[in-house]
Amino acid sequence: MIRRSVLIFGLALACPGAAAAADDAFPKVVAPFLKEHCTACHGEERQEAGVRLDRLDGVTAANRHLWTMIHEQVATGRMPPKGKTRPADADAKRVLTWAADSQRALGVASTRRLNRRELSAALRDVTGLTVNFGAALPGDGTVAGFDTGAEALQEASDAVEQWLVVTRRATDPLRFLDAPRGKTFALDFREVKDLRKAFDGWKADGASGKELKGFPRPGAGLLVEPRAVGERDELNFAVPAPASKEGVLRLTLTVHALKPFDPLPNPRLWVRIGGQDLDFREVTGTADKPQRLVYEVQIGDLVVQPKGVTVSLANKVELPYAVPGFENEDRSNPKEPVPGGTGPYRPQFDRKALPPEKQPAPYLVIQTLAVEPDVTAAWPPAEWKANVGEVRDDPAAADRLLGLWMERAWRRPVTADEKSPFLKLYAKQRADGLAFDPALRAAFQSVLMSAPFRYLASPAHPDAATAQHAIASRLSFMLWGEPPDAELRALAAAGKLRDPKVLDAQVDRLLADPRADAFVRPFVLQWLEMEQPITIAQDHIQKQDFRFARYLKASMREETVAYVGRLIADNRPVSELVSSDWTMMNDALARHYGYPALPDGTMRKVALRPNDPRGGGILGHAGVQSMLCWMGDNWVIYRGAWALRHVLDHPPPPAPLEVPELNPSDGKNKGKPFRELLKQHQEDSRCSVCHRTIDPAGFAFQNFDLSGRWRDVEHEHYQRGELDGRIAWLGVGKTRPVDTVGRLPRGEEFKTFAEFKQAIVAHYQPDVVRGLMKNLFVYAVGRKPGIDDAAEIAAATAAARANGYPLRDLIKGVVRSRAFLEQPLK
Repeated sequence: MIRRSVLIFGLALACPGAAAAADDAFPKVVAPFLKEHCTACHGEERQEAGVRLDRLDGVTAANRHLWTMIHEQVATGRMPPKGKTRPADADAKRVLTWAADSQRALGVASTRRLNRRELSAALRDVTGLTVNFGAALPGDGTVAGFDTGAEALQEASDAVEQWLVVTRRATDPLRFLDAPRGKTFALDFREVKDLRKAFDGWKADGASGKELKGFPRPGAGLLVEPRAVGERDELNFAVPAPASKEGVLRLTLTVHALKPFDPLPNPRLWVRIGGQDLDFREVTGTADKPQRLVYEVQIGDLVVQPKGVTVSLANKVELPYAVPGFENEDRSNPKEPVPGGTGPYRPQFDRKALPPEKQPAPYLVIQTLAVEPDVTAAWPPAEWKANVGEVRDDPAAADRLLGLWMERAWRRPVTADEKSPFLKLYAKQRADGLAFDPALRAAFQSVLMSAPFRYLASPAHPDAATAQHAIASRLSFMLWGEPPDAELRALAAAGKLRDPKVLDAQVDRLLADPRADAFVRPFVLQWLEMEQPITIAQDHIQKQDFRFARYLKASMREETVAYVGRLIADNRPVSELVSSDWTMMNDALARHYGYPALPDGTMRKVALRPNDPRGGGILGHAGVQSMLCWMGDNWVIYRGAWALRHVLDHPPPPAPLEVPELNPSDGKNKGKPFRELLKQHQEDSRCSVCHRTIDPAGFAFQNFDLSGRWRDVEHEHYQRGELDGRIAWLGVGKTRPVDTVGRLPRGEEFKTFAEFKQAIVAHYQPDVVRGLMKNLFVYAVGRKPGIDDAAEIAAATAAARANGYPLRDLIKGVVRSRAFLEQPLK
């Protein structure tokens, strides 16, 4: 009964759709133009780049992006291509004007659903819990690679059922009058002498110690010895799950590092609950200032065993280290040292002779541990300091609590009329016999089912106050990935969020906050397609060390995220995306790049050596170059296409389906220089249309090996093989100097990677900025830019040109745009 009531009330608010545009002028002006200049290559018989134009009959919601592409290609002179008859300027202008007017008349969708990341953040904000609620939701579709695109965020057929489950899970732990439920299992290891006896005290309540590893030290805590990745030596225990196998489990730890010697790395805490890896964290706290860590997880997302939910804590070594005065272990054959210069990776010592406090090893110290297997949370959270009056079992208290919940969930003030149906639902649940808490939770869940929670409102809303709060939400979800804070809500209430100066100040404030990582990280990873696999292989040694792979791979991705984040934070010019004299580096990357050792895993700005051939900029990042060759040795093509698409804004069209992929390691191709293979490949006219642009750019990156490190020679070919029991690509045959001679799309030639970057900075900065702005636009607005948007992007870009296109200024340009604020054209 509750479920049906929640569903009916929650889905009462619908979302608007899009309209189509009709145009009577199309057959008289546009169709003849397309027939004369376009359909010979993009018609019934030929569809170069997969584009067909002979069936167009006007601008519609379905083809608006195709018209934007046509407008851009004709306006910039890229089409018709060289060698073809150029249209008269007057004819081209008529078509371009028609396309812009038709798109403008069509309008655009002004709302979109929150994606999985944002829904999870919105649920955390309204409940006060820190659970990743999105884990139970399916992945989102993308528009231009971004998970913020309205077109890809359509409701699936089973979305209502899934959302009912998620919202029930979110509201179930909330309590208003009822007492907390469940048992807390807690230990203060500073008071423990015998580890097993300490855990035995939990047995009466159904908990059990499985593998109890560690050295209890009264006054200090539980010392957990470091182990290499792959070595099974963890602190494991199990706590009973609720009978329903649902609810929230909370794990709370206070931890610090113990390093008896200065050169030691920090310990790394690995946390696994119910078979789910939750954290890989460097521990930097001290005995006087320990770190307090809280993990909340949905039990329904975990593996629940007969004994309950297993919690595993470990201290893992993810980087080789040495301590003066101790010889290092060496488990590898001296003739085949562990790759990457790691060699013997940790000191050797007599564990029986030295107590942990004197061992050359980084110990993790757990001071306190608490597990709540069935969390309940008083709502509203005390830290909100919300004025809801006395909470008691009466309609007035329910009204006040529901009003606060709705304002927090809908991210704006609500009216009595909007609140009325949810109060009626609450009253009906009480009439049916439910107590205060479950009846109010049913109303709360119904609010979460409604469109104002699940969708971003339009800044073009006819009610000015609602429009202001819509801007606040759009800005906050863009730059923080979560609902607006008190300052943004106050500015919206005061009607100030269309003032450019106020918007600029808020962009600066939001980007200066650590929460801006929720913008930088997904934007960079999706813009640059950096969630692809990363390769760690030393082809010259033909051996891998998987003990350190996870941390190094994570660091390689993090370099690019941190680098772009620093560019934005410091408002650096866009040229530094391509070329600079610095990068972001941690201990793993310093070793990977051959730089002096860094003390820990913190990403920090590091000046590059003047003779470092990579130079600064994302194009030389190991993570970028490694991810582009994970499928084998035809990386010239992958790297060239990636650079054209994501950096130079010259995206190549998709490859024709009927053309086989070039395999340099196959049969007669083995050992041939890649340039020779590509020349043969381009003899096929179906291939040459793309490869004549892709391949010359791709040669710029030939100095980077499979792991993204610099090399001056390459193997004759690379083949798929097995390394240490795992699949990897191996360099085979003789070596030869790498071939880095190439050409950029407009004909600029280069002979080295450095010349390639110099040419981009000298001749392609507007292209780089245009591409970046398009991507920022999609991420911020939720759709691809239309024709009018492209003109506004160009204007914002031109305004930033004098200062070298500073990145934060470009973001401000998007936020001030008519599309972001949904203001009509003047």
